[in-house]
Amino acid sequence: MVFFASVPPATVRVANRAGEAAMSIEEEFRARTRATWAAGDWEGFSKLIAPVGQLVIERADIEPGTSVLDVGTGSGGNIAIPAAQRGAEVVGVDVTPELLVTARAHSLAAGVEVEWIEADAQDLPFPDASFDRVISTFGAMFAPDHARAAAELVRVCAPGGRILMTTWVNDGFAGELFKLSGSFMPPPPLGVEPPPLWGVEAHIEDVFRAAGASPLVVRETVDFEFSSVEHAVRTYSDDFGPFVIARRVLEPQGRWDEFVAAFADLVRRFDTSTDGRARIQSAYFLISIGR
Repeated sequence: MVFFASVPPATVRVANRAGEAAMSIEEEFRARTRATWAAGDWEGFSKLIAPVGQLVIERADIEPGTSVLDVGTGSGGNIAIPAAQRGAEVVGVDVTPELLVTARAHSLAAGVEVEWIEADAQDLPFPDASFDRVISTFGAMFAPDHARAAAELVRVCAPGGRILMTTWVNDGFAGELFKLSGSFMPPPPLGVEPPPLWGVEAHIEDVFRAAGASPLVVRETVDFEFSSVEHAVRTYSDDFGPFVIARRVLEPQGRWDEFVAAFADLVRRFDTSTDGRARIQSAYFLISIGR
């Protein structure tokens, strides 16, 4: 939930040898995003948002034969594979191919067929009106051009179909984590719209209305359960890709301990437990669009 663009350019930049073109802003951002989510253990961490996937699957009204596109599928366990288990014809796309390797293994183990494709949310490689359901849980919100990503979700959704998207609310736990990370890490490249804008309802309405769609935005919450505040901090530090990258940047600067302490304070601020455990309540928007 930190800026993908926080990955320092030196981590991903390819040397510009004679005759080679420099990476475009989009290419560099895509490379940074891939490096971020390839770090850590997203497979384990994604289980924290499994309740969101369950809610979205229920709201999507998926039946056998429904064509489903899962944008930003990750390792596939929250939307793509459950949709396939309901008999849907599913395609899962993600910008990070390392995650798709895990997704393929999971779909084989589950005995379901899913087509896994490396693709960018703002440049989906499908014809217009290709899918009955277009779903993105905390995926398309990280594309650098928000209007373009929204337009792509609308474009590939068939008439009579439905788009469902989740984004982190700006004043919730994840939104505050964006702000905390932004105060420690390098800013995104020029021309990249920050993900927290998707946590503002007016922005959501603007980008989808520009694409000719009228979104219904509902505020929901999900609880992240840990045995203690210390366990939450340790799990984020060891397993969450953006934190793994942040540590590589901040430890040499002597600022990692400061960041971790600030994060622990943030966890305590949103902890609703009363039994010594940590139950972090995080607000998100569920965006629904009928076509």
